[in-house]
Amino acid sequence: MRRLRRSSRGLPGEDLELIEDYNEVVRKARMSLGLTQDELAKQVGEKVTTIKKIEAGEFKPSISLARKLEKLLKVVLLIPAEEPLHELGRYAKKGGELSGVRLGDILKLKKEGRR
Repeated sequence: MRRLRRSSRGLPGEDLELIEDYNEVVRKARMSLGLTQDELAKQVGEKVTTIKKIEAGEFKPSISLARKLEKLLKVVLLIPAEEPLHELGRYAKKGGELSGVRLGDILKLKKEGRR
C-alpha cells in the first residue's frame, strides 16, 4: 500500500495509507449519493479525469484530496499505517529477537518522535 505523510492536521509524524479498495469505496459512495463523476469533480475542485482515474484504481489521491473525498462522500479512505514487524527489530536487544521489546518501550520511542 502507498504510505502518505499526514498534512499539518493530526499527530506529527503519523503515517497514513490508503485503504486497499479505495477506488471501489469512492465509486460506490458517489453512486449511492446520486452524483455523477463530473459533479463530484466540481465539488472537490478536481478534473473529471482525476475522478475517473481514482475510481479505476489508476491514480492514488493525495492526502488533501482523500480528505476532501472522505468528507464529501462520508467514507474512510485513509488509515494509520502499521509499522512492519521487521522495523521493530531495530529496537530489539542483541540476538535480533523481539523478546526484549515491550509495548511500553515502543510507545516511549514513538512519543519521543523516534521511529
